[in-house]
Order: sequence, then C-alpha cells, then structure tokens
Amino acid sequence: MTEVFKLEDVELMWPFLYERNKLSNKFQVDLVNLSGDQVEAIEKTGVKVRQDANKPEKGFFVTCKSSNYEITPYDKSGEIIGRDIKVGNGTKANIMARPYSWKSPTGQSGMSLGIAKLVVTDLNAYVPEPVTEDDETL
Repeated sequence: MTEVFKLEDVELMWPFLYERNKLSNKFQVDLVNLSGDQVEAIEKTGVKVRQDANKPEKGFFVTCKSSNYEITPYDKSGEIIGRDIKVGNGTKANIMARPYSWKSPTGQSGMSLGIAKLVVTDLNAYVPEPVTEDDETL
C-alpha cells in the first residue's frame, strides 16, 4: 500500500524538520501517543507501531524519516513555518502520511512511514535555555 492517508491531531516529539538528526543523519520526527484508531490506520499499511517500556512518555509511536528532503511544517492557513521558529515536543499536527518499502545494503527490508505534508494545529515552540557563564565552565 503506497497511498497517502491522513492522521489528525498527532503529537510530535524530537522534530528534526529543517536539520538532520545527528544520530541518524536524516530529517525525522516521532509521532507519539498515537490513539487506537491511528495505530490501526498505520499498521494497515504494514508499518509497525512501537511501544517502549523505557519510554512511557511516547506511548504508541512511530518514527518518520526522510534521507533527502526536509519536512516542511505549515500552519493552519497554509503558510510555511520558517526556520526561525523551532517546532518543539508536544506540538500537535495533522499529517498526510505515505508508507514506503525499503531494503538495506545488508539485505534487511521493511516498511516505514514518510510525511507528505505536516500541518501544525497547536504549536509548542522550542526555546533553548540561555547559556550562562557557569554552564560554559563545565
């Protein structure tokens, strides 16, 4: 199944939309605390939804990644949310998701979820803590 489908009111965690995640070297975001209906819609595509006992704050979740393309966030009026605003954990969004199959050079294969469109419905902007002189001496 490769058709695009909509997930409404999804909670975002660890959004790396305009910059690559240092661990994976990909643009990515976790869709967390998924509802039963959202889990069912995702798993119908063959994508596995995870739950980690060591990360209960994520509930049922899936990580969406892109190797080549930034994940452009839009606001409800259709305007692009610029790079000067960091979309943070707890942001809510409507997602147009696209499942895709993959195969690694070592022969592993599977299904993953990509994002065709991300519309922020409730922004929780990330504002980094200011660095103090005490922090710099650590």
